[in-house]
Amino acid sequence: MKRARHPALPCLALFAASTGLACSQPSLTTCDITQRACQQDIYYKVLSLRGDAIDPFDGLPPVTVISEDAYRTMLEQEQASTAQSGPNPWDKALLLLHFTSASSSAGDGGTSDGGTGNSSIDDQVAHVYAFYDPSTKTVTIISHPNQTSSDDRQQAMITLAHELVHSLQDRELDLNKQDFTSSDDYLAFDSMIEGDARFYEYLFENGLLALGYPQSDMVAMPNYELNYVYTHFDEAGAPLFAGKLLVYGLGAKYLATAYDSGGNAGVRHAYAKAPHHMVGFLVGDDGRVPTVSNGNVCPAPVALALAPTDATTSADQFGALLFYTFLRGWGVAHDVAFATAQTWTGDFLRVQASSDFATSAAAWRIEFSATPPTSIAQALTATGELTVTPSANALLITVSDAATPLAWTYPVSCP
Repeated sequence: MKRARHPALPCLALFAASTGLACSQPSLTTCDITQRACQQDIYYKVLSLRGDAIDPFDGLPPVTVISEDAYRTMLEQEQASTAQSGPNPWDKALLLLHFTSASSSAGDGGTSDGGTGNSSIDDQVAHVYAFYDPSTKTVTIISHPNQTSSDDRQQAMITLAHELVHSLQDRELDLNKQDFTSSDDYLAFDSMIEGDARFYEYLFENGLLALGYPQSDMVAMPNYELNYVYTHFDEAGAPLFAGKLLVYGLGAKYLATAYDSGGNAGVRHAYAKAPHHMVGFLVGDDGRVPTVSNGNVCPAPVALALAPTDATTSADQFGALLFYTFLRGWGVAHDVAFATAQTWTGDFLRVQASSDFATSAAAWRIEFSATPPTSIAQALTATGELTVTPSANALLITVSDAATPLAWTYPVSCP
């Protein structure tokens, strides 16, 4: 799986301007990341920041440099491969739930391109400086010959530092891990991986830009990033993409807390007790850590009229983070959505399609440790697209594009 750093939010520069912190540290030398000497300087700085006593790569992990045209070809081939995979019951279901939009592909950040993905590819070609691919164990750098300003080069260096952290992680962990049990499980894993790289990215940027932040301010940086996304949620793209974006800050916050109490060793030890559900990362400004349940939940119902088969039916657990972004996408305010997501104890999302994939439907049961506010059901049903059935500490959300309303049948007895 390719782990590419998304374009950074304007966090550090805004934070410096708002706090007026003095710049006391000497600046690192700005350099061109397509050059090996620059790559090595960044790599050794990352080793130093992480406190690694041993260089596992004897100078530099595998690094390759490609042109913008070569990167575009790579992205177009990946897009074509996905398109050839055939109909997927999730595609329409995610649209019906508003996790994605008709004018964007799932994960392109909401760019309007008629669903072709061309705008997303253009954006990636223009803005991605580097990525780490755990399947090849290689950091790939994209050469941008027209981006030679000091700001461009500094941003490229910060990105490369992030990706080099991934190469170091992959010596200790399996970043090519595939045996996830759910989307929630995957996002919890990804929060640790990306949060780790993001936090050390903060430390690298602090030195590169000579910001001079003390440790206490660096530990607070994830809060600033998260609060920026929460208050500018409509700029984060479709809710599915917003969830993938938030794992950076949520994971960084979890690991910054560990770093504050135990330094680099604290970060390493934090992996041993990392939450396996995203609800454990939803720590607000009050510092309260939500209770993490086992995630077990009553299964969502089935629309028998769609004659479910293995090819047309699928299920997943989306978790508390994607439930939060789902609520935000339907207009629920941050405070209400976040507090409700913190009470998540489990969910079961079932999607279905007819045999010809002309009709799609989704049923999503979410359970909580406390009764959700009535304002949530009101917000979700305001447009008439969703049907929401509240019960004791649970919500059942159903939606379909069937010509007539579907009857839903629980496969087992549920409260």
